[in-house]
Amino acid sequence: METIVIQSKHRPPSDDSLSRLLALSKDIDEVENLTMWFGIENESGEVYRIVGVDGVADYVKILKQLRDAGYWIESLEAEVPGALHAVVKAKGKIQAR
Repeated sequence: METIVIQSKHRPPSDDSLSRLLALSKDIDEVENLTMWFGIENESGEVYRIVGVDGVADYVKILKQLRDAGYWIESLEAEVPGALHAVVKAKGKIQAR
């Protein structure tokens, strides 16, 4: 698993606890060589972090871990290579359908 933070977006205070939960050690410059990607939203609804995972099994395991920790997961149809497969919404945020 690798991660990149979008520098122009606000990094919320909850990012430190999220980083510990996922055992993210350091940010990299790109996540191009990984199989699946998901974005993490800040409280304003902007994706500020992208996480790349190598393999469907790890992807599912990580999203379950996030869901169990109270995050809301929005699955996306990744129709082109490099597209996000999901967006992780801020903890406790009420989601409208």
